[in-house]
This record gives sequence, structure tokens and C-alpha cells, in this order.
Amino acid sequence: MTSACCEFLGRVFARELGGRLRRIEVREVSDPNDLRKLVDVQVSAWGMGSDRTEAVPSHVLKAASDNSGVVVAAFDVDTGEALAFAWGFLAKDDEGPYHYSHQSAVVEGAKGSGLGFIVKQAQREAVMLRGIRRMRWTFDPLQALNTRFNLGKLGVVSWEYAINYYGYMEDSLNRGLRTDRLKVWWFLDSERVRRKARGELRSPDYGRALEAGAEEVIVFDDRGRPSGFRRVDSDLVMIEIPKNLGEERAKGTVTLWRERVAEAMIHYMSRGYIDFEAVSDEESGRVFHLLWRNSLEEILRGTPIG
Repeated sequence: MTSACCEFLGRVFARELGGRLRRIEVREVSDPNDLRKLVDVQVSAWGMGSDRTEAVPSHVLKAASDNSGVVVAAFDVDTGEALAFAWGFLAKDDEGPYHYSHQSAVVEGAKGSGLGFIVKQAQREAVMLRGIRRMRWTFDPLQALNTRFNLGKLGVVSWEYAINYYGYMEDSLNRGLRTDRLKVWWFLDSERVRRKARGELRSPDYGRALEAGAEEVIVFDDRGRPSGFRRVDSDLVMIEIPKNLGEERAKGTVTLWRERVAEAMIHYMSRGYIDFEAVSDEESGRVFHLLWRNSLEEILRGTPIG
């Protein structure tokens, strides 16, 4: 396979990391020595410290890469350091084969550099080269950065909310918190996803969402804590999430957020709404999931709201 097939896979990108310009190659990985480096990426990305209990070992990544799985990673060309990766395996449902992306991670020092987007697009290309047009994974709907990345940048969609999907975990991001997840689909060759990849389809801002008729549904008590949700009949609803989950954890309100968001998501998804976009209010920093009572086909066409 040559880089001529792809815009991201097999290419070298320049990124400034740690105050210096670095050349970063994004490619598929099967060599055991390279795969071992991806364990360190997990440790850095999820703050595992010395406890690597939740890290996927390199021999599992090797088994996946050699048996219909895909492992894509970003490496510093000059030092060989692994900076980001995504991996998954072949799965099947009633509609046929799809790729299940189990993990995507970026080392702490490279977060916010755009490497996560590049690696996911390279993963998309690698999967499509195998004739597969759908990808699936999960993410925490309370994480604002992940919400903007998955919904806003990549263009995933979701209509299924899973309670405590992984059980209770011990890494720094999940410790003490129910691991609720959105189960998302990435329709790799849809117009919506192609336009997201090219940067042509931007997320609506808060004002635009309101103009289109979207209604906020999370309600708060007099101390600013989420206390419930509104049941409305608008075709567009906005479910607010914390601006910073770490701050809510420190205030002891993260469980309230988890419960109220879960209740709202499950209520609206059970009534045909699809979670498809992230909405941000630049002035206040507030972040929302935008759900639409519309057909999946219309959403995947990139149909604008309103």
C-alpha cells in the first residue's frame, strides 16, 4: 500500500510539540517493538502511573493487527517515539461487517495538537481500504473535549446510551465514577463524515442552535447543580455537560451530572432522537450535546439544522 491512496495514512506531518517542530509519521503498525511503545501511550494518555492494570498489552495489539484488526499510530520520525494511536478489530452485526475501534489515545504532551484527528482519519482510511464502511466505539458523554472531538470533528452519531459500560475502573479519569458511555457509529463514506474530514461541515454555535429551535433540557437548582431535565417536544434538544469534569469532581457534583445526563439521554433517545453534534457557547464556555429527531439518512447527508 502506498501513501497515494490516502490523505492521512502513510504520510508525514509537521507538528510543534514541546516547543520544537517534530516530523510525525502516521502508519499501520504490526512490529512487536513498535506495539510495545503503544502501551506507554496508554499510560500517558489516561494517567495510569505505575498501575498498568487497565492498559491493553502489546501481545493483544499484535494479535489484532495480524487477524483482521487495524492498529494505526503516530511516531516521531527522528526519535521513534510513539505519540498517538488507535486500534480495533473486525466485528459483525445484522447489517454486515464493521470495525470496532476499542481505543484511541494521545500522549499528554501532544494533546490539542491535532494528532488525534489525524490518527482517526488514518484509521478510517485503513478500514475503508479493507472494504468496510462503518466503525463503532464508545466515549464518555460527560467529557467536553471528547464530545467536541467525536461529534463535532469526526461526525459520529449515537442513539444508544450504556450505563456503567465497563464497570468501575481505576485509572485517574474514571476512578470512582460510573463508566457510562455513548455507543457511537462512524459512517465512514457518508457525506457528513467526508465533509467533516475536509473541515467543511462545522458544528453550529449556541446562537445558531437556538435560532433553529433547539431547547435546553437540563435544569439546575439554586446552587447551580443539575437537578433534573425538561421533557419537551422540540425536534432539537441540547443536553448540557460540564465544562470541566475535573472541576465538577473536585466540587463533588460529578455524580449528579452523570445521573441527570443519563436520564435525559435515555429519555430522548428512546423517542427517536439521534445525538449528532456538539454545541459550544464561546462566551460562557458551556458545552452541549445536540440531539435531533430526524432520520439517520438526513443526518448523514449533512443536512443543516433549522
